Amino acid sequence: MQNPKAKMDEIKTKFMDLLNKQTNRQVKIPAMGFSDYFIQTVTAAESLKSDNLEKTQSSENDAEIINAQKSDQEILESIEHIYFQVESDTDMYELKKVLGNGVNYDLINSTIAQLRKQHKVLSKKVRQNILEQRSACNEEFVAINETQKELEEALWTCRKARSYLNYARTNLTTTSLEILASYRKREILKELLNSLQAVKKLKSTDVEVQKLLSESNYSGAISLLLRCKNFAVEFMEYNCVQSLNKKLQETLLLTEYQLDTVLNEMILNFDMQKYAKLQEAYKLLNKSLMAMDQLHIHFISAIHSSVNSVIRGYNDPNVDENLKYLYEQLCENVEADKYIPCLISLCKTFWTILASYYQMVMWHQNYKLYSVDTAESPDLYIQEKLKKGKSRIWNDILTKICTFLQSSKLKTLKYDQFIQVLSIIQRLKKVGLEFCGEHSDKLIEIMQIQSEEFFQRYHIACLEEICLFLDNESWTVVDSFGNILQLPEFRSVRHTLRRHKSPPVVLLINSPSVDHSPISNNNCDELVSVHSQDAVSSIYGSYGYFLRFSEKSSPFDGGLDVAMLEEDILSGIVDEASCYFSEESDDEHKSLQSKECEDLTGCNSVTVNNTTLNVFRCIGRYLQMCKLLHCISPKIVMSMLELMDFYAFAVHEIFAKDSVVQMENFYSPKLEEKLDYVSHHVLPNIKIWPLNFSSLINNELANPDTLYGLSQRIVAVESGQCMVQQFQILHTYLNHLLPAQERSMLKNYFDYLNFMMDVGKPVYTCVTSRVIDLTAILTMMAKVKWDVNHVSFQHNNYIDIMNRNIQNFAMRLEEIGKEIAVPAEPVWNSMTHVATHLLVEGFSNVKKCSAGGRALMQLDFTNFMSILELISNQKYPECRAYVDLFIKAYYFSNEQFEEWIIEQKNLQTQQYTNKQLTNLIVCACISDKRTRQKLLNLVGSDHHLNTSSSTSTAT
Repeated sequence: MQNPKAKMDEIKTKFMDLLNKQTNRQVKIPAMGFSDYFIQTVTAAESLKSDNLEKTQSSENDAEIINAQKSDQEILESIEHIYFQVESDTDMYELKKVLGNGVNYDLINSTIAQLRKQHKVLSKKVRQNILEQRSACNEEFVAINETQKELEEALWTCRKARSYLNYARTNLTTTSLEILASYRKREILKELLNSLQAVKKLKSTDVEVQKLLSESNYSGAISLLLRCKNFAVEFMEYNCVQSLNKKLQETLLLTEYQLDTVLNEMILNFDMQKYAKLQEAYKLLNKSLMAMDQLHIHFISAIHSSVNSVIRGYNDPNVDENLKYLYEQLCENVEADKYIPCLISLCKTFWTILASYYQMVMWHQNYKLYSVDTAESPDLYIQEKLKKGKSRIWNDILTKICTFLQSSKLKTLKYDQFIQVLSIIQRLKKVGLEFCGEHSDKLIEIMQIQSEEFFQRYHIACLEEICLFLDNESWTVVDSFGNILQLPEFRSVRHTLRRHKSPPVVLLINSPSVDHSPISNNNCDELVSVHSQDAVSSIYGSYGYFLRFSEKSSPFDGGLDVAMLEEDILSGIVDEASCYFSEESDDEHKSLQSKECEDLTGCNSVTVNNTTLNVFRCIGRYLQMCKLLHCISPKIVMSMLELMDFYAFAVHEIFAKDSVVQMENFYSPKLEEKLDYVSHHVLPNIKIWPLNFSSLINNELANPDTLYGLSQRIVAVESGQCMVQQFQILHTYLNHLLPAQERSMLKNYFDYLNFMMDVGKPVYTCVTSRVIDLTAILTMMAKVKWDVNHVSFQHNNYIDIMNRNIQNFAMRLEEIGKEIAVPAEPVWNSMTHVATHLLVEGFSNVKKCSAGGRALMQLDFTNFMSILELISNQKYPECRAYVDLFIKAYYFSNEQFEEWIIEQKNLQTQQYTNKQLTNLIVCACISDKRTRQKLLNLVGSDHHLNTSSSTSTAT
């Protein structure tokens, strides 16, 4: 058997040579008769004929059959990688593979058959590649032949040219040479003449250059200088030209310096035509990129120099100008009355610089200095440089403005002045957004800090101002007031309130339990569409500032004290955050006042006093700050709520402290929480609290002729109620101003809008508790014999006294009603509350009572309630049930009594006091000590408790 290693080495060598020639060729090779079908057919026929051969040949044939069924490509791919390695030992590899597990003739035969098959397929592949390369070889020979032919033609051409040259040299005469010499002299003389003219021109260059510069023809001057320098280079052998060249170089340097000076003038006085000539000149100098770098340096320098110049102009003129002050010191030296004019001047100066830069950017976008438009084009570099320079210039301006705003003088401004500063900063912020897309977060952060400090002081000042109004309040109705939209402080939100309409506040009176959630189908997009045509009055026109103004006019010119108060400092787009709209004229405003009052409040008459009117004005000013600084709008809205809560607290302190009865149960948990908040968080900030109300308390509130100052109390409570109603108009708008995560605060407040009605309960009780002589009535009730067996049809005398007191009270209310509108429902509710609790207190003091006595109690109570409801023209089912239940408890069985006591003790607000329940148990269970003791234990009271009549009724 042939050595397998030698055979495979030969195959491998041929195959590698073929692969080196066939690199990157993807050509299909014909099968040359050895198709898969042929191999399979022949192999299958041969296998049928060899069925009777010896067993040793069977394995070889089987291997051939298996290999024949494979395609040539698969067989080639099945050749192991070791056969393609240069220094591989394939002999030992095959021997180890077949003899690894001992001598196995079948394995050896199959391996030999496989190697033969692979050798056969590989040989066939090599032959196919050789045949394929033959055509390429033929083409190469043809190309060589053509090259050889071209070389022969070139050789013939060279020989012919040499023969012609030889002929010309032979036939050239002396005459021809003389002609050539004369022509040479002529050319030399012409060259000399040109040199003399060039020298003459170089000598007059300086004058022409100065003339061109004076005409602002910078590109012509540079072009002339460059041409002269090129001329000078050609005639440098002359001493005079060397001197002129030196002078031209100096002139060129001076011209470049003058160009830089004119370029610096473009910062504050941009001229498009002059700038175009400058750029053309720099292009001729091949210094367009350097000029752009120098331009940015000029802009930065102009910012620093101009801002110092402006600040110094507003400093004390007596200060020595030679002293070197830092910029921060210059800002501190600006007087408070000059603070806003100085800020406006700064903004105008910065606007001039920004407008010039913006026009330069637009010029480079519209005009190309170089015709080549590639990735490395100088125009692209310049545009990229200008784009990056925007942020740097704006940040430098922002740093100067922020330093100025951090001056201590800002904290001393008045409210209108501070609002004006916010408005100026809003315009400056929008300029920055248009200029470079910057949102000026640093500027807004500074203003937020300043605004928080300012607003905190201003809010305390407003509280103290309200205190002064309270201290001098006459508690009379202001007749001229109809709606908060009459106030100038609310004029800027009038359009918005008409569209962001809250539910009619009249529902607050008619149905206290109504849901006060804002109902509005309007949105900002709809509002924008309504007023999008009003581009004249709105400071946000259809175009940006840089298209509406130039470097000679600015957004900070004129109208700074009025128009700028309508802006929204944190809104990027008009009407999206503040819902600002242009206002109509005063005539339109007057014609719409009555309609607005009816639409927004649902009523045509309101009750306000001077204090609540001042609270409205404070809220209106707070709204303006909300529009200008949304970042502190939650704090501002919370301060609005504090103003109203403080008014309610003050009314409570003035009018709800002189009651002759206990009023602990009058206060709901929410009201107690509100009063406690004001007491602990608001009052400590007010230096002038507590106020002196002794004259009012001693004169009016203690005077029975004025019904203990009931008219003043009504004005105080109803004014507060009107204040809440008017504030409800702002509900939807305030929701729009607040961030989504902060709206729960406002929702919680509007969920409890009847706090003034709750404050009115103890206020009116201070009057109604004095209408009836409580001590006398309790004494008369104690003298009645309640353990009677038979019930007469005549009620007791104390009921007649109470009825007369009620009639007198009703007449007094009619007299007061002629002057002011009396809220009948809360006043009579208070009166009924006092009377019914008085009756329960008197009934609870009874020691012995029979069934007839309980019937007499029911008779007295029924008579009183019928008269009370007739006079007041109201029904009181809760008060009836309160007294009826106490009387009927006498008839309960022991089990019912026990359940009722437990139910009363589990109530959040107990209807009856422990004393009343104890006396009722003792009276009802006078003969059953065991049941009495059990019920007393449930009440938690000792039956030895003092049950004597009290002069105060339990509330």
